[in-house]
Amino acid sequence: MRLGRAIAGTAAVAATLAVVGLGGAILAGPTLIGGTATEMLRKVGFAGAAVTVTDLRVADGWRGLRLEFSVDSGPLDAAAGALDLPMSGRLTLSGALVVGLEGGAVTVTPAGCLPAKAETLMVAGQPLNLPQGADLCAARESPLLRWSPDALTDPLTVAAELRAPRLDAPASSLRAEQVVLRLGLEADGRRVDGTVGKLTNLAKPAPVVPLGVAVQAAQAGEGPWKIGGTAKGANGLLSITFDGTHDQAAGTGRLEAVVKPIRLAPDGPGLAAVSPLAATFLEKASGTLSGKATVAWTAKGLTTGGQAVVKELTAAAGPVTVAGVSGNVALSSLSPPVVPAGQKLSVGLLDVGIPLTDGTLLFGYGRNGRLDVDRAEWRWAGGMLRADPFELAPGKPKGTVTLHADGIDAAKLLELIAVDGLEASGRLAGTLPVLFADDKVTLNGGVLESAGPGTLRYDPAKPPAGLKGEEGSPTAMLMGALTNFRYDSLRITIDGQAGGELSAGFSLRGSNPSFYDGYPVALNLKLSGALDRILRQNLDVYRIPDTLRDRMTGFDQKDQ
Repeated sequence: MRLGRAIAGTAAVAATLAVVGLGGAILAGPTLIGGTATEMLRKVGFAGAAVTVTDLRVADGWRGLRLEFSVDSGPLDAAAGALDLPMSGRLTLSGALVVGLEGGAVTVTPAGCLPAKAETLMVAGQPLNLPQGADLCAARESPLLRWSPDALTDPLTVAAELRAPRLDAPASSLRAEQVVLRLGLEADGRRVDGTVGKLTNLAKPAPVVPLGVAVQAAQAGEGPWKIGGTAKGANGLLSITFDGTHDQAAGTGRLEAVVKPIRLAPDGPGLAAVSPLAATFLEKASGTLSGKATVAWTAKGLTTGGQAVVKELTAAAGPVTVAGVSGNVALSSLSPPVVPAGQKLSVGLLDVGIPLTDGTLLFGYGRNGRLDVDRAEWRWAGGMLRADPFELAPGKPKGTVTLHADGIDAAKLLELIAVDGLEASGRLAGTLPVLFADDKVTLNGGVLESAGPGTLRYDPAKPPAGLKGEEGSPTAMLMGALTNFRYDSLRITIDGQAGGELSAGFSLRGSNPSFYDGYPVALNLKLSGALDRILRQNLDVYRIPDTLRDRMTGFDQKDQ
């Protein structure tokens, strides 16, 4: 970016008009002045430039000479090579200049602002459109140009302000409104200050809300440019600072943007306040987010990267609820977003139909838009759940994730069902397939089996009315068997939907020492709600031996 040379090059025509105008412009006439200015522009690299002077007269108040003119840059490709600027297209500028003398220096001041237009403008391979044109004005009520032949170095100073109501970058889906670019060229260096009243990403949904941007760049001598700035949006909730450098000799540079911590309140608008795109993945978000992004450029092109920092994030992703998510996540690319494999997050809670706590995720996110999880493990019911490696599209997850359970505490597992008076002991292991489909998360066909003997008891202080059967009835006898059932084997099936009711089936083999002299029985029960309804609707004692069934129901006494 040869900004100093570019400023000098584009200013050469005005400086030439100034010198020629004061040195005998009236005698030379507009044609000669335009020809001389054209030649000067072509010498600095604008090979197809053309300057036309249409009027030449003394300015009002005898302030100098007034020239009305138009400038056509010609194709910018040639100038791009000469000035080392990656540009193409065409620029035109018109209006009136007043050329005067001030303290031995020639000054050039526009009569008002000079309208500018761009045609098929390309910068660094990206199209830029100015649908409402732009204006070139003098900055800070000073001359646009000041040229002093007595200056030892850099006799030309520039104080220009470029104003554009709107600038579009369609390839990046960006629109900048109320753009002001101030250019300064002096003996001790060069400076550019830019502001954008509103920078909008036009993607639907947008990755970030509209921002107000201010950027500064300064160069001392031929040293590297130093760049800084800020961007703010969402009523101050989103605040970004910029810092970087550009080495114009090497054509390399780097810019880092740091996002100050964004604190999302639990009762606030969530991620939609700062990123409508992120809000499509995570709803009802709260917690603290921060991070940084880097952009580096060389002659070979741009590279991007960054880091996202998450602290105590709580949110819902469709039917899945997460809470207490924390960690640092690196991004190897920002557009499109790419997260390299091996990034780690800690997860306080993940509810996919069953509540999983104290989790750890090792994952990546590819250019194909899929989340690639290499390792996922959680604590659940006193044991551990570990997932097979899997891939899912976060926006519309579809597929099955298989969880392997180990060391599950039967007592803590039954706490999830929350039936008063129901207790168990023992350890369980098995698999829990989690199915993602149609915006639903379903635990489908989970199976846990005991690693050894244990106990299952149901002895509520106040049994539900539906379980207060008469003595000798199947319900009463089942209640008696369950008051202290000691199982040799226990098999539990679990099904349910995230956000819905959990259904569990129990298959037991064992006995109760106080029930019919500890006669061995096999029981199948299904639990999916209040236990009185569960047992009345799902009682299945068909595997109890007929002789014991008769004794339980009193049938063996009917002939006595």
